Amino acid sequence: MSKASFFSRRQALVGGMSSAASVAFGKQASAFRRSFYSFQKDQTVFPFGVASGDPDTEGFVIWTRLGTLPLLPDQPPALPDIVDVHWQVSTDSQMQRIVQSGIIQTSAVSGYTLRVVLQGLQAYRPYWYRFTALGAQSIVGRGLTLPHQGAAVSSLKVAVASCAHWEAGYYSAYQHIADDRPDLILFLGDYIYEHNINTAHYPGIVRSYQTSTASTLDGYRWRYALQKTDPSLQAAHAATSWLPIWDDHEVEDDYSGVWSSHPEEQVRNFVLRQRAAYQAWYENMPVRPSVLGYGREYKIYRRFYFGDLAVLNMLDGRQYRARQPCAPGTVGRDGHMERDTCRDLADPNRTFLGQMQEQWLFEALKDRSVLWTVIAQDLMVASLRAPTPEHNGYRYWTDTWDGFQGARNRLTDALAYLSPPSPVIFSGDYHSHFVSEIRRRAHNVKSQIVAPEFLGSSITSFGPPYKNIVSVLPENPDIKFFDSRKRGYILSEFNRKYVKTVMRSIVDATNQNSPCSNSATFIVERGSPRLVQV
Repeated sequence: MSKASFFSRRQALVGGMSSAASVAFGKQASAFRRSFYSFQKDQTVFPFGVASGDPDTEGFVIWTRLGTLPLLPDQPPALPDIVDVHWQVSTDSQMQRIVQSGIIQTSAVSGYTLRVVLQGLQAYRPYWYRFTALGAQSIVGRGLTLPHQGAAVSSLKVAVASCAHWEAGYYSAYQHIADDRPDLILFLGDYIYEHNINTAHYPGIVRSYQTSTASTLDGYRWRYALQKTDPSLQAAHAATSWLPIWDDHEVEDDYSGVWSSHPEEQVRNFVLRQRAAYQAWYENMPVRPSVLGYGREYKIYRRFYFGDLAVLNMLDGRQYRARQPCAPGTVGRDGHMERDTCRDLADPNRTFLGQMQEQWLFEALKDRSVLWTVIAQDLMVASLRAPTPEHNGYRYWTDTWDGFQGARNRLTDALAYLSPPSPVIFSGDYHSHFVSEIRRRAHNVKSQIVAPEFLGSSITSFGPPYKNIVSVLPENPDIKFFDSRKRGYILSEFNRKYVKTVMRSIVDATNQNSPCSNSATFIVERGSPRLVQV
């Protein structure tokens, strides 16, 4: 979402307007910082930490990346071309009861990343893992296998995060996520930013990417490497398994499908850049090889069952989209404010998810085997409209579902007609806390409420002007809570009767050890989409 001119673009929106977890973490997260800095001192070949993700009932993916410090742009790590890496999995955090182990090779071809898909483990319990290579040992990470589909489960705690610009602040929010001890972490996009912050607009950046905008495989790999040296991010990855998806900044700000946000860039050239960016994302995320689709596709939409309690549908809101609405010429441009006279906005032939993913999701919404239906995706579903300067109509930000209102109507129609069990939507991208009730038809107060939406603030990325958004909230009464002044994340606890969702906010992103507090807490009872603030 955000690029160097973030505030000016967001000001355009209002321009002219005055289990709790059933398994324990032990001391893993709290001891992480000490272990990280000791490894830094020893010049480990594991400076990027470890990660786990995409769990099922028999295992999960474990991941790491080899490298050497200091980390310098355009300089490869001082490693052999091919490296043998030993991995171990244990039932205890001290790695005393090893239950699986093996050796895997990594090389410069894959950016020295590696993943192991664990199988044959017991369902619904934690395991710990580590890697050894070239005489060095990684930190110990923790993963969680899922309960069997249909098994009775009492609780599920998830943290939901997005939007971590390296230059905009420190990642203390990630440390708080680790300390909150969620069962799973849902990451909803903008893990890296392809561009640098324009210091003429924002002179107070806390650290630098140290290189130019990423557009090649090496450029994207560098940004993942640099971000993964952050100890708080490493703590969150080591704490438990992640379910990650992407948004735009893993490739380019506000791109849409195969269309660049820059009108001068040809589709064929942008697709090559997109392919390199997707490859770097895959290399650096703890996801299964099944994410690799066919041809140029990376199939990141996927589904996870947590016993009989919940199903989590992770969506891809970028790869299959139509171009930006009412874009000039033959290629798209970035998100912009568009008047409601733009026919593209409501065009039912335009897609947000793509036909195959949309059908896949709608089939999933027929499932009655769980108590909660989670839809986790990258962009705001709730409508946020702003009056035109002449007050003769409304304008909409085109990069969210507001720019694809026909597609949103299909989604809300499916939620109304198929009535999946207690749907809950999690979203990212907007660098703000938004809590909303989603109606079958936006802005129609007589229309059915089909789901609540929780959109979490960013890990660090700058938010839109608070006063400007507040000024248009009377035009958007289904938005029940908003705050763009603090960075943060979402913490949701599902049980068999209700879900409690807390909008968590750190005090100061420029403080590496910033405290964290609750900005708002909401309860949604099972069987009702209504929000109750507590």
